[in-house]
Amino acid sequence: MSLQVISSNELTQRCRLSDGRLVDIEIDDTGLEITVTAVNGAKLGSVELQHTESGHYYLTWMYLDQDGGAFRRCGIGRQALKFHNESFGCLFTAAPNDGRQREDNSHLTGDARGFIQKMRDEGLVLPSDPYL
Repeated sequence: MSLQVISSNELTQRCRLSDGRLVDIEIDDTGLEITVTAVNGAKLGSVELQHTESGHYYLTWMYLDQDGGAFRRCGIGRQALKFHNESFGCLFTAAPNDGRQREDNSHLTGDARGFIQKMRDEGLVLPSDPYL
């Protein structure tokens, strides 16, 4: 599935999924949280970020299927990261796929492993910071 951005302002985008459903992607003023909601108001999830010493954003938590998964694999996660990158001009890092949970509790589980690898392949997520 793919999506289309139908409106955008400084920190909010409305997107239409290929099946016609609408979602809003909103970034808070600090750039440390991205929230995704269905236009009907149901929260789909959020992305929590930390600033890194290298000037990028570290993905500490990303959960976009609070609705039970009905919006999975629609391109929302990719679009959320792309929109954040366009708004703040920084790329992302994420934990390596080594099965270890970090001190900040970040780790890759479920679909995250494949998603992060795909985002690394596309150049949106960089290899992990050395301190991890």
